[in-house]
Amino acid sequence: MQNLRDKLLKAGLVDKKQKQQVDTQDRRDKKQKGADQLAAEEAERKRLFAEKQAAEIEAARQIELERAAERAKHEDEYRVRSICDRWAVRQRRPGQRRFYVVQRSGKLTYLQVGDDIAQQLYTGALAIVERLSQAESQALTDVTPVLGSGKPPRRAGQSLVEQLRSEVQGKRGSSGGQGELSATHVLLPPEPAERVLAIDPSAIRFWARSESPLGFIRDPEAAPALPQP
Repeated sequence: MQNLRDKLLKAGLVDKKQKQQVDTQDRRDKKQKGADQLAAEEAERKRLFAEKQAAEIEAARQIELERAAERAKHEDEYRVRSICDRWAVRQRRPGQRRFYVVQRSGKLTYLQVGDDIAQQLYTGALAIVERLSQAESQALTDVTPVLGSGKPPRRAGQSLVEQLRSEVQGKRGSSGGQGELSATHVLLPPEPAERVLAIDPSAIRFWARSESPLGFIRDPEAAPALPQP
């Protein structure tokens, strides 16, 4: 374009003043184009930075929500365990009847109960509650498949078993020797069972409430099975 204007100037088709005006306008246009491009690039950088900052803020918010949910979960697990440890009905000695329940993991287990305890379970005067969190119960189930089976635990998870046994022994000792307190499941009267139900319904593994039975039993010789929820 510059060469064309030079040729037109030499040919006398444009004067020098006109050429200078056109050249000046070209420089202004180039300068403006460069400024616009720089502004666009700066705007794009700001947009990307704002998006990155917003993503980081959202990620941090999600992490905090997850942490808060995890804290609340652990607090609920602690509350359930505390209720169970305080209000558990303890037998003086394990009974001769196996009362079957399904754990939260889906595995079948049982408690050794006497006739009086079994009757209270059938009438809803007692509930069976899984006092540990699902993860703890699952870990203990993996090393002791059936409660009351008398099978020695495998080496894997031995520390958890010993810890729970120590904890249970301490609770049993403080109760004046009122019989066995299961590491995983306990018997609760209706009022504390209602409190557990409000905190974590999945912890209630059997409760023959008249209005809404929870769980079921697999002991046909002792009593008819209740409906499974």
